[in-house]
Amino acid sequence: MVATSASSARRAEIGAHWAQEERLRLLLPTGGDDRIWPDPVTRRNRYGAPAVPAPDELWFSSSTACAISPRGWRAAGEALERLMAPGSPTVKALFDGLRERLIALYGAAGSQAVLAASGTETELLALTLAMELARSPVTNIVVAPAETGSGVPAAASGRHFLGYSPLGGAVVARDRLAGWDEAQITLETIDIRRPCGGLRVPGMVDDEAETRVSRAVATGAFAVLHVLDASKTGHPGVSRDAARRILARHQGRVLVVVDACQLRARPAQIRRDLESGFAVMITGSKFAAGPAFCGALLLPAVLASELARHGGPAATPLAPYSAALDWPKALRESFAAGLEHPANLGLGLRWAAALAEIEAYEAIPDSSRSALLARFEQAVRGRVAGYPGLALLDETPAAPGLVPVVHVDGSDPRPIYVALAAGQAGARRCHLGQPVAIGERVALRVCASMPMITDAAKRGFAAIEADLDEAFDTWAKLRA
Repeated sequence: MVATSASSARRAEIGAHWAQEERLRLLLPTGGDDRIWPDPVTRRNRYGAPAVPAPDELWFSSSTACAISPRGWRAAGEALERLMAPGSPTVKALFDGLRERLIALYGAAGSQAVLAASGTETELLALTLAMELARSPVTNIVVAPAETGSGVPAAASGRHFLGYSPLGGAVVARDRLAGWDEAQITLETIDIRRPCGGLRVPGMVDDEAETRVSRAVATGAFAVLHVLDASKTGHPGVSRDAARRILARHQGRVLVVVDACQLRARPAQIRRDLESGFAVMITGSKFAAGPAFCGALLLPAVLASELARHGGPAATPLAPYSAALDWPKALRESFAAGLEHPANLGLGLRWAAALAEIEAYEAIPDSSRSALLARFEQAVRGRVAGYPGLALLDETPAAPGLVPVVHVDGSDPRPIYVALAAGQAGARRCHLGQPVAIGERVALRVCASMPMITDAAKRGFAAIEADLDEAFDTWAKLRA
């Protein structure tokens, strides 16, 4: 009788654990658009990543998206369990805690964080704030749109960038958000590459930024200038020095926004950006390898204070994209007043997973992290040199842990990308950063991630070496 009772209790415990895991699997992709919805057959999203950990696959894809790590899965599960426990903290406490952790990692004195369903949504947040500051036409100057995100130009123009929104259901792609139908928003772009695909001289990019902002302000517009910390191929655009000069010259008429969505900038750099008066876009789903998608817009103290004084828009266009608890308390009453949803729980769980990885990574000494990232880049470059059919996209080093690779003969590597992810040639599934068209060539990106570096700091680099060998050997077989 005692044994039977113990067995029943164990079965109940297993059943409860399974139910919790299934609940988490279903909740993680919620509050996002159709990019992260799992396919009903493959149970993978558009980027080939499942909603559950897949540690037996090779994940060199942190410039695009990765599967949630075991560490992140546990953290998200613990956050969900706390919410469901008797006497649990409120959902508000969860979101306030996530923002506090972000500010502790990246913030400067007085800075604030607004959460967003993805990096592209942070564009909509930045534009909303610029429209409130401007009360006049806005010129939004985006850097290297072909190397940021496909939806960025639409979002930066105040338009829906897909046919489905995270919180508002179906929308009409490329239509203006409600309330912005007649808004005077002009999109301008600055390239960091020449038409042939070669990188432009950085000073020329800076000069173009100064010219475009000065011209916009001269016409009576309010300018939003993007500073690109790292593009899809790891390169910057518009230097911080140039952005500081522009901000000083046009005080009150320009908002500088750093696109650090790859999250390859060090926390100290992001803090310096905030201290310079720049807003900063980040995501926890690229280098941090949290589940896709989780973004945030970090606001410097001076901007957060000014926005609090403005009191917010009369009607917000963000209802399909933003929930009230995405906003910090100082701005919630004014900027979240017209939002329909109190919280985006899926987003909160995704950030809980991402922050677990970020905090574990930041606990490693900076010198060790830098040495491991340098070793990763050296390892990838060495393998590229060892395969006659492969070459580096750029000789100039890119952002840490991101190496773009092309085929020497100019052939399209996209079929290779698909075959690697499908596990063809009898190999394990291998995920690389999505193909990026650069001039007449197409690059695949071999990327390190925070979880990879964190694990290497504890267990050594041998596993990464072996995984890279497997990835490049399979790549060579598929090309043969």
